[in-house]
Amino acid sequence: MALGARTTPSALVGVETAAGGPIVRLTGDWGEARRPPSANAIAERLEVDAQGRVTLDGSELANGHPRVAAFVHALHEILAADDIALDVQHLPADVSALISLASPTPSQKTGGQRPGPLARLGRRAGAQARVARNTANLVGHAMALTPALLSGRAQTRWRDFVELVRETGAASLPVVTVVNILIGAVLGFIGAVQLQTFGAGMYLADLVGIASAREMAAIMTAFIMAGRIGATFAAHLATMESNEEIDALRMIGVSPFEFLALPRLAALTLMMPLLFLYGATLAIAGGMIVAHIVLGTPPAAFVERLQDAMGLTDFIIGFIKSIAFGVLIALTSCYIGLNAGRNAAEVGRAATRTVVVCIIGIISIDAVAALCTNALGI
Repeated sequence: MALGARTTPSALVGVETAAGGPIVRLTGDWGEARRPPSANAIAERLEVDAQGRVTLDGSELANGHPRVAAFVHALHEILAADDIALDVQHLPADVSALISLASPTPSQKTGGQRPGPLARLGRRAGAQARVARNTANLVGHAMALTPALLSGRAQTRWRDFVELVRETGAASLPVVTVVNILIGAVLGFIGAVQLQTFGAGMYLADLVGIASAREMAAIMTAFIMAGRIGATFAAHLATMESNEEIDALRMIGVSPFEFLALPRLAALTLMMPLLFLYGATLAIAGGMIVAHIVLGTPPAAFVERLQDAMGLTDFIIGFIKSIAFGVLIALTSCYIGLNAGRNAAEVGRAATRTVVVCIIGIISIDAVAALCTNALGI
């Protein structure tokens, strides 16, 4: 063949008439053609009755070029629209593989009848029941394995636990510092403006101290940890699930929950109360600064009023809430991460779901705690 010469499309496809139906023969090297043959043009040349059959023979092909797969798939779709079967024979293996990838799956071919409302309701109820069962199983696992962790008999590495403590504790201090100081300052400014109207500026310490210790420091710290640590835990575990690393742990006899989730639960539960105490102190300091600037209240007078207004109970309530928030964030992130799908998109979904569920859970726990403390008169 001369340099630059190309095979014409008509030389690559031939149509023959036979007793069993038309035969389409594919020949030559389809990669050398100026353009591939048209499936529509070949289909118009075929003389076959409805419900008939067309045979396609690829035994004379020089190679398995992807153009062949595209042609065969297009011809199959054209003939199938007229209820004509296409019997493919002697195609190269790589061409057959490409055609199989292009063919729709059975579920795509037949959409099936949409289930009724009762069936959909039943499926949703069943899914929610499975989630509740798995959640209860996770909590039970955590309670049962905690003694083993405390005694050093759990399948965990202390080096990983120390790194998790650093990540959840010391690495979170900058953002916890900034947020809680600003929250205390906002509370102080709003309270100063309103209380000054009634000549009750001296009670600003009561407002800032009690609100920070009971509510705001614990909630804001929990929000920070849900967005920073909870999302990280979920994304990390979801990535391990998609990479089949968790399956590898099961194969060597290591419990994924005990090796991965339990140290995260312990680290976050340990660090959350400490971060709460740190955040509450900073929030009160932010309110004290605003009281000094806006109301002219000396820091010594603010602290003295704070001692009269607050008791240890206020810090204990916030302390207990912070422990509950830490357990919630850890269990939620580990559950969602360990049950994520096996693709890259599920990693982002797991992180997003963790943050949303944790925020809703934090608000719910705080509301229940507020109702309980009000009922008990605390």
